[in-house]
Amino acid sequence: MRRAPLHYCSQMAVGYRYVDIHPNSTYLSLNNTPQATGREAELNTGGLLIFRGLLNTLKFTKTPSSIEQQLQLLIQRGMDVGDHDTAKKWLETVGYYRLSAYWLPFEKPPANGNARSKVFESGATLSAVTDLYVFDRRLRVLVLEAIERVEVHVRSRWTYHMAHAHGAHAHLDHRLFSGFLNHAEQLVRLARAVEKSEETFILHHKGKYTDPYSPPLWSATELMTLGELSKWFQATKDNSIKSRVGRDLGLPTKEIVEGTLQVLALTRNICAHHGRLWNRRTVKRLPKIKRFKNDLVLVTEGEQEENDNRLYNILVVLLHMMDKQATDSTWRDRLRSLIEAQSDSDRAKMGFPTDWRTRPVWNA
Repeated sequence: MRRAPLHYCSQMAVGYRYVDIHPNSTYLSLNNTPQATGREAELNTGGLLIFRGLLNTLKFTKTPSSIEQQLQLLIQRGMDVGDHDTAKKWLETVGYYRLSAYWLPFEKPPANGNARSKVFESGATLSAVTDLYVFDRRLRVLVLEAIERVEVHVRSRWTYHMAHAHGAHAHLDHRLFSGFLNHAEQLVRLARAVEKSEETFILHHKGKYTDPYSPPLWSATELMTLGELSKWFQATKDNSIKSRVGRDLGLPTKEIVEGTLQVLALTRNICAHHGRLWNRRTVKRLPKIKRFKNDLVLVTEGEQEENDNRLYNILVVLLHMMDKQATDSTWRDRLRSLIEAQSDSDRAKMGFPTDWRTRPVWNA
């Protein structure tokens, strides 16, 4: 196919440019500065790339539709929408586009290589779609609750061990961290967070101390996201600290702690941004954890067995990590009650094995 020459995108008000998505192509970011090639370029520019290729012959022509038009389209495609006023309220308060992710399982299989059939199976109802949406919302709340507790636990233990081993301002010493962490960049991020913060403990530090500008580690970590915290942890050179944190969390090795935190950070972001969670596959898999082998679900990828990357395994790890906190939490019971209310088919799409109820972690 002949490629059109590189040119400015006339539809954009700013200087975006089209670029070729090709392993050997050079990519340009918003300022038109060459960044890298292939997948690396997409990562370096945060994915903010406008590209051409096979898509350069397809022009977007869809126009916004009214709530009534959206309702009629669902009916035309075979969905029983029930009471029209109730259906319209869902379309108004949640939105057609957002709900569409939840009615995909109710569509007929696509034919002729199409991505979707856009025709609903017989008996598909909007009430079933909204029930799934509400389930996913409740599930996100529960998962976010558990991740919050794990995050606080990690922050507490890493901060405690680092401060006792290397001092109150250990995070300022670049010698304690590997090249994986751009130490100077992270300190700039932290300084900005301190500058913007209205937290009482930060205002107290800024009002009382001038040297160093950064608050002590136990205050600084309170301003870190889970993703940032996982990077600091991974870059920590003192492996004895990583091992101690792993034991505190109930995870056997520092590598497993690092991999688990990365997956939990991704999951937390899905929940925090109200994304679809229930049947999602994570882009990164949990590491193998032998001590949880009777609970986790493995799948064969090529010639290797790996942890399934659906939600079930994440729930298993969260259950084990919550147990390690030795609290009287009702989280397991609330989670199990929510999961039990779903159909076998829905649970299977989340990665639940048929014998999940008899596995040890669900009966602790």
